[in-house]
Amino acid sequence: MFTSQRITNGPAGQHGRSPDGIAELRRGLNRPSQLTDGHRQRLLELAQRVARIQALGGEYCRVSLSEHAAVALEGAAAVS
Repeated sequence: MFTSQRITNGPAGQHGRSPDGIAELRRGLNRPSQLTDGHRQRLLELAQRVARIQALGGEYCRVSLSEHAAVALEGAAAVS
């Protein structure tokens, strides 16, 4: 069973990230060539998390990045 684990330590939100970070990243995915280094780094972190989830096997293998995020990640890898 999945449970929600809310962390409200400080104004930055979960894991030291600002709550606006994901929203900004989503907006940036509309223009992958113009992603900031911070957004590229965030995408790479998210891709690593997805890989760890997929490694759990079973139903978790179906977890993946969105098509837009995958395209932007490919562009980020080409820039790096």
